[in-house]
Amino acid sequence: MEKRILNYSKRLFVLLLILSFLPQINADVISLNSGGSGNIVISPDTYIEGFFSCSPHTCTSLGYSCGTWSDGCGGTIYCGACASGETCPAGTCVTTAVTPPSGGPTTPTVQISVEPTEISLKLAINTAKDQIIKVKNLGTSTITVSVSQIGLSDLVILNVTSLTLGAGETKEVKARFVAPSAPGIFTGKIVINGKTILVSLNVQTKLLLFDSNIVVLNKDYQVAQGKKLLTEVTLIPMGDEDRLDVTLNYVIKDYNEKVYLTKSETLLVEKKMDFKRNFDTGMLPFGAYIVGLELIYPNGIATSSAHFDIVEEAPEGRFVFYIISLIFIVLISIILVIILRKVRKKKSEQTSQTK
Repeated sequence: MEKRILNYSKRLFVLLLILSFLPQINADVISLNSGGSGNIVISPDTYIEGFFSCSPHTCTSLGYSCGTWSDGCGGTIYCGACASGETCPAGTCVTTAVTPPSGGPTTPTVQISVEPTEISLKLAINTAKDQIIKVKNLGTSTITVSVSQIGLSDLVILNVTSLTLGAGETKEVKARFVAPSAPGIFTGKIVINGKTILVSLNVQTKLLLFDSNIVVLNKDYQVAQGKKLLTEVTLIPMGDEDRLDVTLNYVIKDYNEKVYLTKSETLLVEKKMDFKRNFDTGMLPFGAYIVGLELIYPNGIATSSAHFDIVEEAPEGRFVFYIISLIFIVLISIILVIILRKVRKKKSEQTSQTK
């Protein structure tokens, strides 16, 4: 009897040890009811762990033209080499200082700052809005920088393709964002000599009976890989307070227009509503993303989006988890030892009584 209990205790201990580490090796995939509905659509090249195989990045999808980078699936991709006198700090070739063998003049190092670093606009269909980008030369020599866009070919008009800046000089780039004739959420980048400005455009119909807004609640808009994205949604009727069924379409995508998750739900709205919706991010690669919301009602579409970053979990967070797991295992071990001692004592008493 004692041997059977001991074997059972050992098996239980091993099982608890395995279960205590399951949260680390099996990330949440997606909450079927996190948006109030089980209607979920996941793109076939998603990175959600346990359901689909990883679809690696390409140089085109990342918007890179040089360097070696992670493909998001444990491998690497090579995007080409830069010309002599250039380096590749962020996927785009930039000019660096070069000292000729003869000891002649050097090519100045390009050191610039851009403001803003992120642009998020709401536009009605077939309208345009201007945005000013300030570029400052942080160096001590005159430089020329390039101005370009990625993924915004029909959505932005830049007034220049290059800028010449004196030492300490600041100049402006005017970006005119042009909304297409159909509503939607669009992402892309403006690149100024390797400095990237993340762009999201929320295009909606002109006749608005509703407005919508979605915000990220995670601290500093950062989500540890495998953890939940926390959001709050606001729906605002703009006209008469009629009871209307509206459809909410959620999307998670990056700034290269790659869609990782879509989800839908239907709500009955008669007044302003505020509610929270959480999303499991699975094993999304580290990087910048948006969570977008399309509110579809009988007379139009209202859109909104919010930026967030997938980052590595802080070491202290993992340390706390391991400490809690260890305490849990020790407590279970103590309980098993106490049970075993009681069984032994009872068996000893029974043996004494028999004699």
